[in-house]
Amino acid sequence: MFCLKINKKLGENVRKILLNYDLLSREYKIETDDSYIYFPLKYVDMYLLKNIVNYDFEIVEKNLKKIERKKKKSFREIILEKYKDLIENKLLAVSYDQIGDLIILQIDDEVPKEIRKEIGNLAYKLIPCKGVFRKKSEIKGDYRVREIEHLAGENRTLTIHKENNYRLYVDIAKVYFSPRLGWERKRVGELVNLDDIVVDMFAGVGPFSIACKTAKKIYAIDINPYAIELLRKNIELNKLKHKIVPIHSDVREVDVEGTRVIMNLPKYSHLFIDKALEIVKKGGIIHYYTISESFEKGIKPFENKCNFEILNKRIVKSYAPREYIISYDIKVLE
Repeated sequence: MFCLKINKKLGENVRKILLNYDLLSREYKIETDDSYIYFPLKYVDMYLLKNIVNYDFEIVEKNLKKIERKKKKSFREIILEKYKDLIENKLLAVSYDQIGDLIILQIDDEVPKEIRKEIGNLAYKLIPCKGVFRKKSEIKGDYRVREIEHLAGENRTLTIHKENNYRLYVDIAKVYFSPRLGWERKRVGELVNLDDIVVDMFAGVGPFSIACKTAKKIYAIDINPYAIELLRKNIELNKLKHKIVPIHSDVREVDVEGTRVIMNLPKYSHLFIDKALEIVKKGGIIHYYTISESFEKGIKPFENKCNFEILNKRIVKSYAPREYIISYDIKVLE
């Protein structure tokens, strides 16, 4: 290990200089003897050292002891140890969602309230966030929202979520939003052409619509008034008022046409295929999301409705045992 050797009396001054220029290694211990102090260096740059250390010094090789740092346990590691039974009985999930500065845990109703709070406080201490909640119900209703329970930190549900170089206002109690689709939104956004007219049939607060910002025009439709309110804010936040047209309506009542249609409503998208085919232009593309146990079964609702070509298909994520959210990029030929 290369070290800077200098008179011990000058040690504090030189330590500050080395820190200021990011030359002092934090992996090894500083050592001293009767007369000298030895500073471990990240690298040796004699030209720089001679210009910043205005004292006599030497560069020497020395076997210094490594600094042993105790690794802080993560939230995941702690709950795997402390709540192993709950996890094995599927009453507590190891994974969690982070939306902006809020955490959403999966803890079953059967877990006593004091234990739920205890787990929430652990998450608040160990995961950088401002508030912790848990999923209290499944997604339900026309607005696609779930009940949530506050566990720790700030009891607010509005946050700003960042992904793919844009920001989104999200209210976790009033709108549907999945941070786990960030990569999928990026993928679709990168497929968009400059002359595309995009129709986002179930836009929510606009993550897919904003990801498609290179398109010529985007129609962002949703039935949830709270989602549309936040969508308008997100359009303004990302400076896309000239591109995105927010529409508060049931998509079945909307008369629009596009070259690229996004159907991100996996549980019920099969009920809207006829409307999507009415919207999409010949030769256009539908990004279809559904829940199925296989690629073959997932695409069946499209069969006998049109001539099409599957450009791409992939499993987005698990939904339930042996069921997946699957995406298809479908080119409508006729």
